[in-house]
Amino acid sequence: MTTLATRAEIVKLARELMIEPDDIAFLEGASPEALRQFRNSVRRQIDAPHKKMLGALAKASSLIPNSISATIATRHFGPMLCGMVAAELPPEKAKAMIGHLDVDFLADVCPYIDPDAATPIIRTLDTSVMEPVMKVLLSRKDYVTMARFIGALTEAQLRAIVPLVESGKDILMAAFNAEDMNRFDVVLADLPVTRLRGIIQAAVDNDLFVETLTVLGHVSDSTLARIADAATDLGPEVLAQLVESTYRAEAFTEFLPLARVMSADKLPILANLDVWQGELLTASLRSADTAEGREAAARLVGAIENADRRAVAERELAAAN
Repeated sequence: MTTLATRAEIVKLARELMIEPDDIAFLEGASPEALRQFRNSVRRQIDAPHKKMLGALAKASSLIPNSISATIATRHFGPMLCGMVAAELPPEKAKAMIGHLDVDFLADVCPYIDPDAATPIIRTLDTSVMEPVMKVLLSRKDYVTMARFIGALTEAQLRAIVPLVESGKDILMAAFNAEDMNRFDVVLADLPVTRLRGIIQAAVDNDLFVETLTVLGHVSDSTLARIADAATDLGPEVLAQLVESTYRAEAFTEFLPLARVMSADKLPILANLDVWQGELLTASLRSADTAEGREAAARLVGAIENADRRAVAERELAAAN
């Protein structure tokens, strides 16, 4: 079965190649790690022939005043060339030039910046500099571009900038498109439970629970437990929608960890939903193909209050193992 992580990597590779994900659906059997390595290799190969020219342009830009450099950049270079040159500039020069550029133009440039190469520059920027550009990218729903820079931010920058994203959907999509989703653990761990509920509700309202599960596969157990409990606070109807979305996506392998870490007083809310029956129940328990998955499935079944339903679930679990 194709994992959610693999699906996410196929989407990112398609964007890198400027094609549709369906055009490379034949890669669904590959591991996410292999796809990530291939994608990064493609990017390096595309950029390599131009490194010498970009370095020369960056050196020339360093020799003239920032205001003049900014004027040349906006009038003659355009966003693509500016983005490619940006990573070659000394951090202090790049930081100084930002103050002379329009926010919309900076947002136009962002898709063409290599975040890995520009990390020394990005880590010198204050939140007050990053926030206006972030808001323009969010207004354009350009989650891919915004997410590319998450890996370049320091932990302090992440803690400062992500809570400024007001929409639960925007946080979710930025996390889903991030190169390193693990970075979001530090942010989600600090968010108040009301924000966590908002993210889960956004997943329900926008049919994005598959993307949510992909992100949750990269957070710590303590953060996952907070999110699992926050989901139960939204009530049985919302939980049922999440379970049904998981079933349609064949993603119970990624869903079961929620049952493993959920608080004992919250677990019965999940376990006693009416949706746990028939093929859906069978599919969920048969996905428990690891020790942790079996632990989660057993915990979920053990919380079923109706004796007859619990007996059916126990038989299904035994058959699955």
